[in-house]
Amino acid sequence: MALLSVQPDGDSHIRDVPPVYFTGGSEQIPIRCAFMRGGSSRGGFFLADDLPEDEAERHAILLAAYGSPDERQIDGIGGSDPLTSKAAVVAKSSRSDADVEYTFYQVGIDRPTVSTGGNCGNMLAAVGPFAILRGLVPVTEPETIVRIYTTNTRQVITARIPIRDGIAGCEGDCAIAGVPDPGAAIRLDFGDCSGAVSGRLLPTGNARDEIEIEGNRISVSLIDAATPFVFVRADDIGATGIETPEVLRSNLEIMQRLEQVRSWAAKVLGLVQDATQAQAVSPNIPRVMMIAPPTSYPAVSGNLVAASDVDICVRQLAMQRPHKALAVTGAVCAAVACAVPSSVVAEIVGKASNEVRLGHPSGVLRVASKTSRTSAGQLVIESAQIERTARLIMDGTVLVRRRKIEQLRDTLRGLEA
Repeated sequence: MALLSVQPDGDSHIRDVPPVYFTGGSEQIPIRCAFMRGGSSRGGFFLADDLPEDEAERHAILLAAYGSPDERQIDGIGGSDPLTSKAAVVAKSSRSDADVEYTFYQVGIDRPTVSTGGNCGNMLAAVGPFAILRGLVPVTEPETIVRIYTTNTRQVITARIPIRDGIAGCEGDCAIAGVPDPGAAIRLDFGDCSGAVSGRLLPTGNARDEIEIEGNRISVSLIDAATPFVFVRADDIGATGIETPEVLRSNLEIMQRLEQVRSWAAKVLGLVQDATQAQAVSPNIPRVMMIAPPTSYPAVSGNLVAASDVDICVRQLAMQRPHKALAVTGAVCAAVACAVPSSVVAEIVGKASNEVRLGHPSGVLRVASKTSRTSAGQLVIESAQIERTARLIMDGTVLVRRRKIEQLRDTLRGLEA
């Protein structure tokens, strides 16, 4: 195992030392884990071989490791927020078009649930660096290209990782809203990411649909690109579209309306038979995004985001909680939605563009996309590119209570029955 040694003269070099880990005794199980930030998310990264294949057993381990179910996740590595209650499991791929395979897990916080629906593009940013760390891919300088197959959405994303001294670099000038310090730019290209869950860019066959919310007919657009999102205009549900996460979360009426919109989409996608089951059965997929025309607003940092700096204002929910920034998959899906004529997103943006500027609670996120049309007029996504940063925070083992794993495993199997 290689560790960084800082010498008295300030120079540093890699030295090899034998790893020394606490074995956990009989009460705790040690599991190899790298704790990483990917974009504006954070979580544990595991090799598939270090976790059991049995789904209930694996989910129980993740829940126990994160300290769930508990609102504070005080007895685990979770951060009491959907953005910090995520996990990635990575393996070398046998596919000819991919180098590694990545499974995303959204770990429940106050409920014993683990969702594998959809993908997390922020965590995806750290998959390449993790694969390099674990020796799953050959390394070339100054850049290593890692082809990542996302098992959740069955798509291949290309990641370009800057390399320094044989490992993924972390220092650079790429700034991401919601992350305090700039870092080395990791470029992600989602390629043709249509039909991630449904197999179709437009699951209903329509650019927009009319649905009823509390007796009112409103227009929504269900777009399945990278991850399925249902878009709704803020003013159609009594909101402004520039609310802070705290203000949005405290407005129970708006939150309930957004969940009703999301539940409609969950039923359309066939994830639930009854829309009322969506929160319990499929809390993470699809996702819902509230949109509004360009408007100046204060970011969560206190800085003013000017209306002239954005093409559209967006507010996303994740696991029934307001996102403090914006999911990468949400940004990609919104950018693609801009190119779908008659969608509620295209209606607000009002112009075709290869780059869209999305105003979210933490600032502005830019997505470059390229689309074309077939001879039959069908929209084709050629590429959807975004820049993220990632950093290894800790590498070692996470210790998980054996008793907790057994309790959660029995609970999960009971729910399945």
